[in-house]
Amino acid sequence: MMGRKLANTGLTVAACVMMAAGVARAQDPSDVRVGITYTPGYLPGLVMTSVESGGALAAAAVQVDSILRRDLDYADRFQIVPVPDDLPTEGPVNYGLWNQLGAVWLVVTELTGTPDRPMLRVSLHDVVFSELKEVKAFSLPRPGDSGFRMAVHRISDEVVMWATGEPGIATTRIVFRRNVTPSSSDLYVVDSDGHGLRRLTREAATNDSAIVMSPAFSPNGRFVAYVSFRSGYPVIYEMDLVTGAEQVISDVGRINITPVYSPDGRRILFGRTQDDHTELFEIQRDPLCCTRRVTYTSTGETMGGAYSPDGRLLAITSTPLGNPQIYVLNLQRGGDPSIVSRYVFGERGYATSPDWSPRGDRVAYHTWVDSWFQIVTVNPDGSDRRVMTSRGNNEDPSWAPDGRHLVFAGTLRGYYALWVLDTVSGRLRSITVNNVDQLPDWSDPIPPGS
Repeated sequence: MMGRKLANTGLTVAACVMMAAGVARAQDPSDVRVGITYTPGYLPGLVMTSVESGGALAAAAVQVDSILRRDLDYADRFQIVPVPDDLPTEGPVNYGLWNQLGAVWLVVTELTGTPDRPMLRVSLHDVVFSELKEVKAFSLPRPGDSGFRMAVHRISDEVVMWATGEPGIATTRIVFRRNVTPSSSDLYVVDSDGHGLRRLTREAATNDSAIVMSPAFSPNGRFVAYVSFRSGYPVIYEMDLVTGAEQVISDVGRINITPVYSPDGRRILFGRTQDDHTELFEIQRDPLCCTRRVTYTSTGETMGGAYSPDGRLLAITSTPLGNPQIYVLNLQRGGDPSIVSRYVFGERGYATSPDWSPRGDRVAYHTWVDSWFQIVTVNPDGSDRRVMTSRGNNEDPSWAPDGRHLVFAGTLRGYYALWVLDTVSGRLRSITVNNVDQLPDWSDPIPPGS
């Protein structure tokens, strides 16, 4: 199956669309890598004193401490420095002592207030220059409220911004498709740290052949566009995650697939049947109107795209050469798209599911590498190709808003999971496990109230 967010299941759309793909051809054998070597750069040491509070706030302190520590660790921006049990942390900051422990940054917290309205005061100290860099007090919901964890995530991201000048990823979510039974699936969403799993659709509960796919977050994190076969053929819907309301985005023709929002959230790009093949179209989403055709493929199929951050370019999946490859199309100048995935005539190859980094500097996709699907990133002109994974089958990459982390579906460690990869250090962690979870899409930071 090709496209930005299509499952490689061979179900329905594969039968309708991919029969014309022809004989697959392979990538340049010189690109095959049996191991990945990352050379991580310097990570400044960060130490965080314990979040402590007695009485009615003791339980809240434990939760805040755990969330903050995990978030700062998962940012992959710091070397987390452990605090010895016998080290005194009360009183004025002893910069010399923290410096001896290898800390560059020191995070000091104080939890006060009431159980109904906790208040967390956070101070960031520059140990090297022996100075207080930032301090701020944050009001938190009650620990039992649904917004409590996300409120703490926002504090974590602010600390990352203070220290690095770049955004964190704690206040983000990942939407994906889960196989509920061997023949049916539903959409789920989870926080970027693996907590807060929530089921968005329940089509499998009423139809043991239900198929959903291609979920995509809107830029504000409130809406998810996706494909469902509930009507008997693929139709694109949009779900409001706050109200639960849905609207049909496209149900024209035999196939409507691979929705993705424009960077400003005003348009949705998607694949749709045109004559006897599939092309890409854009539709204005609010109010829903004004569909326009984006691609004009003379041979083969075109479906699945990803906007560049400025909205001027598209990375698309297309088959003019007989097998899926990744191309970049200039939406302003028009003309023929340029191939950016590696192609060798007469050899097996397959590249699909492009996603454009929010930084604009890399395009990620998955492709054949030595008879397995692996995650690859390239410059937008196809240069500087980097194979990011080397074991198992790994598919459908999606960038975090920091342009540093990727989430993808795969069997990299011998079992199926959604994986988060730090593309700088090579650090890997799973956010789901022991389920067939596919087609992840990473949100932008979630605003308060969403």
